[in-house]
Amino acid sequence: MADSKFQKKLLALVADYTQPCSPAESAERLRHLVRSHVLRFIDMKHRPERFFLAHRLLATQMLGGFGIRFTVQYNLFAGSIVGLGDAEQVALLDGMQERGELGCFALTEVNAGVMSGLIVETTATWEGGQFRIHTPYPGAAKNWISQGTVADWVVVIARLVVGGVDHGPHPFLLRMRSADQLAAGIHVEDMGRKTVANDLDNARLHFVDCLAPRDALLRRFACVTEDGSYKTTHPGVRMKIEVIGQRLLTGRLVIAEAAVVASRVLLLKTQAYAKAKLCHGLDGKLPLAELPQLKLLFDSASAALGRVEAFCASVEAQLSECLRQDGIPDEELVQAICIAKVRCIEVASSVLRGLEEEVGSYALMSGSGFEHKDMLLCCRFAEGDSRVLKMKIARDRIRKIRHDGVFSEVWKGVLRGGASQRAESMLALKLARAMDDARRCGAVAQVWNEQWKTVYALADIICDRYVDSVNAMSCDGFPESIVPRL
Repeated sequence: MADSKFQKKLLALVADYTQPCSPAESAERLRHLVRSHVLRFIDMKHRPERFFLAHRLLATQMLGGFGIRFTVQYNLFAGSIVGLGDAEQVALLDGMQERGELGCFALTEVNAGVMSGLIVETTATWEGGQFRIHTPYPGAAKNWISQGTVADWVVVIARLVVGGVDHGPHPFLLRMRSADQLAAGIHVEDMGRKTVANDLDNARLHFVDCLAPRDALLRRFACVTEDGSYKTTHPGVRMKIEVIGQRLLTGRLVIAEAAVVASRVLLLKTQAYAKAKLCHGLDGKLPLAELPQLKLLFDSASAALGRVEAFCASVEAQLSECLRQDGIPDEELVQAICIAKVRCIEVASSVLRGLEEEVGSYALMSGSGFEHKDMLLCCRFAEGDSRVLKMKIARDRIRKIRHDGVFSEVWKGVLRGGASQRAESMLALKLARAMDDARRCGAVAQVWNEQWKTVYALADIICDRYVDSVNAMSCDGFPESIVPRL
Protein backbone atom coordinates (compact mmCIF):
# COMPACT_ATOMS: atom_id res chain seq x y z
CA MET A 1 0.00 0.00 0.00
CA ALA A 2 1.23 3.48 -0.85
CA ASP A 3 2.22 5.91 1.94
CA SER A 4 -1.29 7.38 2.34
CA LYS A 5 -0.46 10.09 4.89
CA PHE A 6 2.45 11.37 2.80
CA GLN A 7 0.30 11.17 -0.32
CA LYS A 8 -2.46 13.32 1.21
CA LYS A 9 -0.01 15.95 2.46
CA LEU A 10 1.74 16.24 -0.88
CA LEU A 11 -1.47 16.41 -2.91
CA ALA A 12 -2.84 19.10 -0.61
CA LEU A 13 0.29 21.19 -1.16
CA VAL A 14 0.22 20.91 -4.96
CA ALA A 15 -3.56 20.93 -5.47
CA ASP A 16 -3.56 24.17 -7.48
CA TYR A 17 -0.25 23.62 -9.25
CA THR A 18 -2.04 22.65 -12.47
CA GLN A 19 -2.84 26.31 -13.11
CA PRO A 20 -0.56 28.04 -15.65
CA CYS A 21 2.10 30.30 -14.17
CA SER A 22 5.39 32.01 -14.93
CA PRO A 23 8.79 30.42 -14.23
CA ALA A 24 9.21 32.76 -11.25
CA GLU A 25 5.86 31.70 -9.79
CA SER A 26 6.67 28.04 -10.41
CA ALA A 27 9.99 28.46 -8.60
CA GLU A 28 8.17 30.02 -5.63
CA ARG A 29 5.80 27.06 -5.57
CA LEU A 30 8.78 24.73 -5.33
CA ARG A 31 10.37 26.84 -2.58
CA HIS A 32 7.12 26.51 -0.64
CA LEU A 33 7.11 22.74 -1.16
CA VAL A 34 10.77 22.48 -0.12
CA ARG A 35 10.19 24.49 3.09
CA SER A 36 7.19 22.33 3.99
CA HIS A 37 9.53 19.37 4.62
CA VAL A 38 6.81 17.02 3.39
CA LEU A 39 9.64 15.41 1.44
CA ARG A 40 13.12 15.76 2.89
CA PHE A 41 16.19 16.07 0.68
CA ILE A 42 17.78 13.27 2.68
CA ASP A 43 14.79 11.03 1.86
CA MET A 44 16.62 10.31 -1.40
CA LYS A 45 18.66 7.91 0.74
CA HIS A 46 16.46 6.94 3.68
CA ARG A 47 13.03 6.80 2.00
CA PRO A 48 13.61 6.89 -1.77
CA GLU A 49 10.24 5.30 -2.50
CA ARG A 50 8.64 8.57 -1.33
CA PHE A 51 10.48 10.47 -4.03
CA PHE A 52 9.28 8.05 -6.71
CA LEU A 53 5.72 8.23 -5.37
CA ALA A 54 5.81 12.04 -5.29
CA HIS A 55 6.95 12.20 -8.89
CA ARG A 56 4.18 9.84 -10.00
CA LEU A 57 1.57 11.86 -8.11
CA LEU A 58 2.71 15.01 -9.87
CA ALA A 59 2.40 13.14 -13.18
CA THR A 60 -1.30 12.48 -12.45
CA GLN A 61 -1.68 16.24 -12.95
CA MET A 62 -0.14 15.60 -16.41
CA LEU A 63 3.44 16.13 -17.43
CA GLY A 64 4.67 19.69 -17.14
CA GLY A 65 7.47 21.98 -16.13
CA PHE A 66 6.89 21.67 -12.39
CA GLY A 67 7.54 17.94 -12.45
CA ILE A 68 10.90 18.57 -14.11
CA ARG A 69 11.68 21.33 -11.62
CA PHE A 70 10.79 18.95 -8.78
CA THR A 71 13.06 16.12 -9.92
CA VAL A 72 15.94 18.50 -10.67
CA GLN A 73 15.67 19.84 -7.12
CA TYR A 74 15.28 16.61 -5.19
CA ASN A 75 17.08 14.13 -7.41
CA LEU A 76 19.72 15.74 -9.62
CA PHE A 77 20.73 18.52 -7.23
CA ALA A 78 20.07 17.32 -3.67
CA GLY A 79 20.42 13.67 -4.65
CA SER A 80 23.88 14.30 -6.10
CA ILE A 81 24.99 15.87 -2.82
CA VAL A 82 23.53 12.92 -0.88
CA GLY A 83 25.25 10.42 -3.15
CA LEU A 84 28.55 12.18 -3.87
CA GLY A 85 29.15 14.42 -0.84
CA ASP A 86 30.75 13.52 2.48
CA ALA A 87 28.88 13.83 5.80
CA GLU A 88 29.76 17.52 6.20
CA GLN A 89 28.51 18.38 2.72
CA VAL A 90 25.32 16.33 3.08
CA ALA A 91 24.60 18.22 6.33
CA LEU A 92 24.36 21.45 4.29
CA LEU A 93 21.08 20.20 2.84
CA ASP A 94 19.16 20.81 6.07
CA GLY A 95 19.91 24.53 5.97
CA MET A 96 19.12 24.74 2.27
CA GLN A 97 15.75 23.09 2.85
CA GLU A 98 14.91 25.29 5.82
CA ARG A 99 15.60 28.39 3.72
CA GLY A 100 13.75 27.03 0.68
CA GLU A 101 16.82 27.33 -1.52
CA LEU A 102 16.81 25.90 -5.03
CA GLY A 103 19.55 24.14 -6.96
CA CYS A 104 20.31 22.97 -10.47
CA PHE A 105 22.52 20.32 -12.06
CA ALA A 106 24.97 21.33 -14.80
CA LEU A 107 26.22 18.41 -16.88
CA THR A 108 25.03 18.73 -20.49
CA GLU A 109 27.08 21.03 -22.73
CA VAL A 110 26.36 22.72 -26.06
CA ASN A 111 28.64 20.40 -28.05
CA ALA A 112 27.85 17.34 -25.95
CA GLY A 113 24.10 17.00 -25.84
CA VAL A 114 21.82 14.07 -25.21
CA MET A 115 23.30 12.08 -28.11
CA SER A 116 26.86 12.32 -26.80
CA GLY A 117 27.03 10.49 -23.46
CA LEU A 118 29.29 11.76 -20.67
CA ILE A 119 31.41 14.28 -22.56
CA VAL A 120 32.60 17.18 -20.40
CA GLU A 121 34.90 20.03 -21.47
CA THR A 122 34.27 22.51 -18.64
CA THR A 123 37.40 22.54 -16.46
CA ALA A 124 38.08 22.85 -12.74
CA THR A 125 41.77 23.63 -12.34
CA TRP A 126 43.38 23.45 -8.90
CA GLU A 127 45.61 26.46 -8.36
CA GLY A 128 46.50 28.59 -5.38
CA GLY A 129 44.47 26.53 -2.93
CA GLN A 130 41.20 26.79 -4.85
CA PHE A 131 39.48 25.64 -8.02
CA ARG A 132 39.10 27.77 -11.11
CA ILE A 133 35.93 26.68 -12.93
CA HIS A 134 36.09 27.72 -16.57
CA THR A 135 34.22 27.31 -19.84
CA PRO A 136 37.10 27.06 -22.35
CA TYR A 137 35.01 27.95 -25.42
CA PRO A 138 31.30 28.51 -26.26
CA GLY A 139 30.73 24.86 -27.17
CA ALA A 140 31.57 23.84 -23.60
CA ALA A 141 28.85 26.02 -22.03
CA LYS A 142 26.39 24.10 -19.89
CA ASN A 143 23.19 23.81 -21.89
CA TRP A 144 19.46 23.43 -21.16
CA ILE A 145 20.05 23.61 -17.42
CA SER A 146 16.60 23.38 -15.84
CA GLN A 147 16.01 25.90 -13.03
CA GLY A 148 19.27 27.61 -13.96
CA THR A 149 17.92 31.17 -14.12
CA VAL A 150 16.60 31.09 -10.53
CA ALA A 151 18.78 28.55 -8.67
CA ASP A 152 20.73 29.52 -5.56
CA TRP A 153 23.15 26.60 -5.94
CA VAL A 154 24.55 24.47 -8.73
CA VAL A 155 26.18 21.07 -8.86
CA VAL A 156 28.46 21.44 -11.86
CA ILE A 157 30.33 18.59 -13.52
CA ALA A 158 33.79 19.70 -14.66
CA ARG A 159 37.08 18.05 -15.55
CA LEU A 160 39.35 18.16 -12.51
CA VAL A 161 42.91 19.22 -13.37
CA VAL A 162 45.52 19.02 -10.60
CA GLY A 163 49.18 19.75 -11.31
CA GLY A 164 48.58 19.48 -15.03
CA VAL A 165 46.98 16.04 -14.71
CA ASP A 166 43.41 15.68 -15.97
CA HIS A 167 41.49 13.39 -13.59
CA GLY A 168 38.29 13.50 -15.63
CA PRO A 169 34.80 14.74 -14.72
CA HIS A 170 34.10 15.46 -11.04
CA PRO A 171 31.15 17.12 -9.22
CA PHE A 172 31.45 20.57 -7.60
CA LEU A 173 28.92 22.38 -5.40
CA LEU A 174 28.92 26.13 -6.03
CA ARG A 175 26.92 28.96 -4.52
CA MET A 176 25.29 30.43 -7.62
CA ARG A 177 23.32 33.37 -6.21
CA SER A 178 23.15 35.41 -3.02
CA ALA A 179 20.46 38.05 -2.56
CA ASP A 180 19.48 37.57 -6.22
CA GLN A 181 23.02 38.44 -7.35
CA LEU A 182 24.96 35.97 -9.49
CA ALA A 183 28.30 34.83 -8.13
CA ALA A 184 31.38 36.28 -9.80
CA GLY A 185 32.41 34.33 -12.87
CA ILE A 186 28.98 32.77 -13.57
CA HIS A 187 27.03 34.02 -16.57
CA VAL A 188 23.46 32.90 -17.29
CA GLU A 189 21.54 33.03 -20.56
CA ASP A 190 17.82 32.16 -20.78
CA MET A 191 17.18 29.48 -23.42
CA GLY A 192 13.87 31.10 -24.43
CA ARG A 193 10.33 29.84 -24.95
CA LYS A 194 9.54 26.23 -25.77
CA THR A 195 6.53 24.46 -27.27
CA VAL A 196 5.58 23.20 -23.81
CA ALA A 197 6.48 23.60 -20.11
CA ASN A 198 7.12 27.33 -20.19
CA ASP A 199 6.59 27.44 -16.43
CA LEU A 200 10.11 25.96 -16.29
CA ASP A 201 13.17 28.11 -16.92
CA ASN A 202 16.11 26.62 -18.83
CA ALA A 203 19.53 28.24 -18.89
CA ARG A 204 22.88 28.18 -20.64
CA LEU A 205 25.70 28.63 -18.11
CA HIS A 206 29.15 30.05 -18.82
CA PHE A 207 31.91 29.95 -16.20
CA VAL A 208 34.62 32.56 -16.61
CA ASP A 209 37.44 31.93 -14.12
CA CYS A 210 34.88 31.25 -11.39
CA LEU A 211 36.78 30.61 -8.15
CA ALA A 212 35.58 27.92 -5.75
CA PRO A 213 37.02 26.80 -2.39
CA ARG A 214 38.61 23.40 -1.83
CA ASP A 215 35.48 22.04 -0.16
CA ALA A 216 33.41 22.75 -3.29
CA LEU A 217 34.50 19.37 -4.66
CA LEU A 218 31.94 16.79 -3.56
CA ARG A 219 34.36 14.48 -1.85
CA ARG A 220 32.77 11.19 -0.93
CA PHE A 221 34.88 9.39 -3.54
CA ALA A 222 37.74 11.80 -4.23
CA CYS A 223 39.31 14.94 -2.79
CA VAL A 224 42.19 17.36 -3.19
CA THR A 225 44.26 17.73 -0.03
CA GLU A 226 45.50 21.05 1.32
CA ASP A 227 48.92 20.39 -0.20
CA GLY A 228 47.32 19.93 -3.63
CA SER A 229 47.38 16.14 -3.89
CA TYR A 230 44.56 14.27 -5.59
CA LYS A 231 43.27 11.33 -3.53
CA THR A 232 40.54 8.77 -4.04
CA THR A 233 38.75 7.92 -0.81
CA HIS A 234 37.20 4.61 -1.93
CA PRO A 235 39.81 2.29 -3.48
CA GLY A 236 38.48 0.55 -6.56
CA VAL A 237 35.73 3.11 -7.22
CA ARG A 238 36.50 5.15 -10.33
CA MET A 239 34.72 8.41 -11.09
CA LYS A 240 32.77 6.87 -13.97
CA ILE A 241 29.25 7.70 -15.14
CA GLU A 242 27.59 5.27 -12.70
CA VAL A 243 29.31 7.19 -9.88
CA ILE A 244 29.25 10.83 -11.04
CA GLY A 245 25.91 10.58 -12.78
CA GLN A 246 24.23 8.09 -10.47
CA ARG A 247 21.24 10.42 -10.13
CA LEU A 248 20.83 10.28 -13.89
CA LEU A 249 19.90 6.65 -13.30
CA THR A 250 17.31 7.64 -10.70
CA GLY A 251 16.15 10.31 -13.11
CA ARG A 252 15.73 7.82 -15.94
CA LEU A 253 13.42 5.72 -13.83
CA VAL A 254 11.26 8.61 -12.59
CA ILE A 255 10.95 9.88 -16.16
CA ALA A 256 9.86 6.41 -17.27
CA GLU A 257 7.31 6.21 -14.47
CA ALA A 258 6.02 9.73 -15.08
CA ALA A 259 5.52 9.04 -18.79
CA VAL A 260 3.57 5.87 -18.06
CA VAL A 261 1.42 7.50 -15.36
CA ALA A 262 0.66 10.52 -17.54
CA SER A 263 -0.34 8.21 -20.40
CA ARG A 264 -2.52 6.17 -18.05
CA VAL A 265 -4.23 9.40 -16.93
CA LEU A 266 -4.69 10.47 -20.56
CA LEU A 267 -6.22 7.07 -21.31
CA LEU A 268 -8.64 7.36 -18.37
CA LYS A 269 -9.68 10.90 -19.33
CA THR A 270 -10.15 9.91 -22.96
CA GLN A 271 -12.19 6.85 -22.00
CA ALA A 272 -14.46 9.00 -19.83
CA TYR A 273 -14.98 11.40 -22.73
CA ALA A 274 -15.64 8.56 -25.19
CA LYS A 275 -18.21 6.95 -22.88
CA ALA A 276 -20.14 10.21 -22.62
CA LYS A 277 -19.81 11.24 -26.27
CA LEU A 278 -22.68 9.96 -28.43
CA CYS A 279 -22.31 9.36 -32.13
CA HIS A 280 -24.63 8.02 -34.84
CA GLY A 281 -24.23 4.39 -35.87
CA LEU A 282 -26.22 1.97 -38.01
CA ASP A 283 -28.46 1.17 -35.04
CA GLY A 284 -28.86 4.74 -33.89
CA LYS A 285 -26.91 6.61 -31.25
CA LEU A 286 -24.18 4.88 -29.28
CA PRO A 287 -21.26 6.01 -27.13
CA LEU A 288 -18.03 6.67 -29.00
CA ALA A 289 -16.35 4.19 -26.65
CA GLU A 290 -18.45 1.37 -28.14
CA LEU A 291 -16.88 1.67 -31.58
CA PRO A 292 -14.89 -1.53 -32.12
CA GLN A 293 -11.61 0.15 -32.97
CA LEU A 294 -11.79 2.28 -29.81
CA LYS A 295 -12.73 -0.67 -27.61
CA LEU A 296 -9.72 -2.56 -28.94
CA LEU A 297 -7.47 0.48 -28.53
CA PHE A 298 -8.55 1.09 -24.92
CA ASP A 299 -8.02 -2.56 -23.98
CA SER A 300 -4.65 -2.91 -25.71
CA ALA A 301 -3.39 0.43 -24.38
CA SER A 302 -4.34 -0.49 -20.82
CA ALA A 303 -2.61 -3.86 -21.12
CA ALA A 304 0.55 -2.33 -22.61
CA LEU A 305 0.73 0.27 -19.85
CA GLY A 306 0.14 -2.40 -17.22
CA ARG A 307 3.12 -4.40 -18.45
CA VAL A 308 5.56 -1.50 -18.18
CA GLU A 309 4.04 -0.35 -14.88
CA ALA A 310 4.83 -3.76 -13.41
CA PHE A 311 8.36 -3.62 -14.81
CA CYS A 312 8.96 -0.12 -13.40
CA ALA A 313 7.68 -1.15 -9.98
CA SER A 314 10.09 -4.09 -9.95
CA VAL A 315 13.06 -1.95 -11.00
CA GLU A 316 12.11 0.76 -8.50
CA ALA A 317 12.14 -1.76 -5.66
CA GLN A 318 15.69 -2.79 -6.58
CA LEU A 319 16.91 0.78 -7.00
CA SER A 320 15.30 1.95 -3.75
CA GLU A 321 17.09 -0.79 -1.84
CA CYS A 322 20.38 0.18 -3.51
CA LEU A 323 19.86 3.83 -2.51
CA ARG A 324 19.00 2.90 1.07
CA GLN A 325 22.20 0.88 1.27
CA ASP A 326 24.17 3.88 -0.06
CA GLY A 327 25.29 1.70 -2.94
CA ILE A 328 26.06 2.20 -6.61
CA PRO A 329 23.80 0.33 -9.06
CA ASP A 330 25.45 -2.73 -10.57
CA GLU A 331 25.50 -3.44 -14.31
CA GLU A 332 22.31 -5.49 -14.23
CA LEU A 333 20.35 -2.74 -12.46
CA VAL A 334 21.79 -0.08 -14.77
CA GLN A 335 20.61 -2.18 -17.71
CA ALA A 336 17.12 -2.59 -16.25
CA ILE A 337 16.84 1.17 -15.67
CA CYS A 338 17.89 1.86 -19.27
CA ILE A 339 15.29 -0.58 -20.52
CA ALA A 340 12.58 0.99 -18.35
CA LYS A 341 13.40 4.42 -19.79
CA VAL A 342 13.39 3.18 -23.38
CA ARG A 343 10.34 0.93 -23.28
CA CYS A 344 8.12 3.18 -21.13
CA ILE A 345 8.58 6.19 -23.40
CA GLU A 346 7.86 4.06 -26.46
CA VAL A 347 4.69 2.59 -24.95
CA ALA A 348 3.50 5.96 -23.64
CA SER A 349 4.10 7.60 -27.03
CA SER A 350 2.31 4.77 -28.83
CA VAL A 351 -0.71 5.09 -26.54
CA LEU A 352 -0.86 8.85 -27.09
CA ARG A 353 -0.64 8.52 -30.88
CA GLY A 354 -3.33 5.85 -30.95
CA LEU A 355 -5.74 7.88 -28.84
CA GLU A 356 -5.04 11.07 -30.75
CA GLU A 357 -5.91 9.43 -34.07
CA GLU A 358 -9.24 7.99 -32.88
CA VAL A 359 -10.97 10.67 -30.78
CA GLY A 360 -11.31 13.45 -33.32
CA SER A 361 -11.39 17.09 -32.24
CA TYR A 362 -11.23 16.17 -28.54
CA ALA A 363 -7.48 15.71 -28.97
CA LEU A 364 -7.23 19.37 -29.99
CA MET A 365 -8.94 20.74 -26.89
CA SER A 366 -7.15 22.45 -24.03
CA GLY A 367 -7.69 20.53 -20.82
CA SER A 368 -7.91 17.18 -22.58
CA GLY A 369 -4.30 16.38 -21.72
CA PHE A 370 -3.19 16.14 -25.34
CA GLU A 371 -1.77 19.67 -25.15
CA HIS A 372 1.07 18.22 -23.06
CA LYS A 373 2.11 15.70 -25.70
CA ASP A 374 5.45 17.38 -26.42
CA MET A 375 6.46 16.49 -22.87
CA LEU A 376 6.88 12.90 -24.06
CA LEU A 377 9.52 14.19 -26.44
CA CYS A 378 11.27 15.73 -23.44
CA CYS A 379 11.00 12.39 -21.67
CA ARG A 380 12.60 10.69 -24.63
CA PHE A 381 15.82 12.69 -24.59
CA ALA A 382 16.11 13.71 -20.91
CA GLU A 383 18.70 11.83 -18.80
CA GLY A 384 19.93 9.93 -21.85
CA ASP A 385 18.31 9.84 -25.29
CA SER A 386 16.43 6.62 -25.98
CA ARG A 387 18.46 5.96 -29.13
CA VAL A 388 21.72 6.27 -27.21
CA LEU A 389 20.41 3.97 -24.49
CA LYS A 390 19.43 1.40 -27.11
CA MET A 391 22.94 1.51 -28.52
CA LYS A 392 24.30 0.94 -25.02
CA ILE A 393 22.00 -2.06 -24.55
CA ALA A 394 23.21 -3.60 -27.83
CA ARG A 395 26.86 -2.77 -27.13
CA ASP A 396 26.74 -4.43 -23.72
CA ARG A 397 25.20 -7.55 -25.29
CA ILE A 398 28.12 -7.78 -27.73
CA ARG A 399 30.56 -7.39 -24.86
CA LYS A 400 28.91 -10.34 -23.15
CA ILE A 401 29.57 -12.51 -26.20
CA ARG A 402 33.22 -11.46 -26.17
CA HIS A 403 33.44 -12.28 -22.47
CA ASP A 404 31.63 -15.63 -22.54
CA GLY A 405 32.76 -16.73 -26.00
CA VAL A 406 30.93 -17.46 -29.24
CA PHE A 407 30.61 -21.18 -28.46
CA SER A 408 28.75 -20.43 -25.23
CA GLU A 409 26.37 -18.08 -27.05
CA VAL A 410 25.66 -20.62 -29.78
CA TRP A 411 25.15 -23.46 -27.29
CA LYS A 412 22.93 -21.60 -24.81
CA GLY A 413 21.11 -19.24 -27.15
CA VAL A 414 20.89 -20.83 -30.59
CA LEU A 415 20.87 -24.57 -29.87
CA ARG A 416 19.14 -24.73 -26.49
CA GLY A 417 17.15 -21.49 -26.28
CA GLY A 418 13.52 -20.86 -27.07
CA ALA A 419 12.34 -18.93 -30.10
CA SER A 420 12.87 -15.45 -28.65
CA GLN A 421 16.23 -16.35 -27.11
CA ARG A 422 17.32 -17.87 -30.41
CA ALA A 423 16.33 -14.72 -32.30
CA GLU A 424 18.26 -12.56 -29.82
CA SER A 425 21.37 -14.75 -30.05
CA MET A 426 21.31 -14.78 -33.84
CA LEU A 427 21.12 -10.97 -34.00
CA ALA A 428 23.82 -10.59 -31.34
CA LEU A 429 26.15 -13.00 -33.14
CA LYS A 430 25.54 -11.23 -36.45
CA LEU A 431 26.41 -7.86 -34.92
CA ALA A 432 29.41 -9.26 -33.01
CA ARG A 433 30.81 -10.80 -36.20
CA ALA A 434 30.39 -7.53 -38.11
CA MET A 435 32.10 -5.54 -35.36
CA ASP A 436 34.98 -8.02 -35.07
CA ASP A 437 35.61 -7.65 -38.80
CA ALA A 438 35.36 -3.86 -38.43
CA ARG A 439 38.02 -3.79 -35.72
CA ARG A 440 40.42 -5.75 -37.87
CA CYS A 441 40.13 -3.22 -40.69
CA GLY A 442 39.87 -0.13 -38.48
CA ALA A 443 36.31 0.78 -39.46
CA VAL A 444 34.44 0.38 -36.17
CA ALA A 445 32.42 3.62 -36.34
CA GLN A 446 31.51 3.12 -39.99
CA VAL A 447 30.32 -0.45 -39.57
CA TRP A 448 28.42 0.36 -36.36
CA ASN A 449 26.49 3.03 -38.25
CA GLU A 450 25.88 0.68 -41.17
CA GLN A 451 24.48 -1.91 -38.76
CA TRP A 452 22.08 0.53 -37.09
CA LYS A 453 18.98 -1.52 -37.89
CA THR A 454 20.53 -4.61 -36.33
CA VAL A 455 21.61 -2.55 -33.30
CA TYR A 456 18.10 -1.28 -32.61
CA ALA A 457 16.44 -4.62 -33.42
CA LEU A 458 18.73 -6.36 -30.93
CA ALA A 459 17.99 -3.73 -28.27
CA ASP A 460 14.24 -4.17 -28.84
CA ILE A 461 14.42 -7.93 -28.31
CA ILE A 462 16.45 -7.45 -25.12
CA CYS A 463 13.94 -4.89 -23.83
CA ASP A 464 11.10 -7.31 -24.48
CA ARG A 465 12.96 -10.09 -22.65
CA TYR A 466 13.42 -7.99 -19.52
CA VAL A 467 9.81 -6.75 -19.45
CA ASP A 468 8.47 -10.25 -20.16
CA SER A 469 10.52 -11.76 -17.34
CA VAL A 470 8.90 -9.46 -14.76
CA ASN A 471 5.38 -9.90 -16.10
CA ALA A 472 5.82 -13.68 -16.15
CA MET A 473 6.16 -13.48 -12.36
CA SER A 474 2.82 -11.62 -12.14
CA CYS A 475 4.41 -8.61 -10.44
CA ASP A 476 2.11 -5.82 -9.33
CA GLY A 477 2.26 -2.30 -10.70
CA PHE A 478 2.41 0.93 -8.71
CA PRO A 479 0.92 0.72 -5.20
CA GLU A 480 -1.18 3.89 -5.43
CA SER A 481 -4.35 4.38 -7.45
CA ILE A 482 -3.78 6.33 -10.64
CA VAL A 483 -6.54 8.89 -11.13
CA PRO A 484 -6.68 12.10 -13.21
CA ARG A 485 -6.08 15.24 -11.18
CA LEU A 486 -5.88 17.76 -14.00
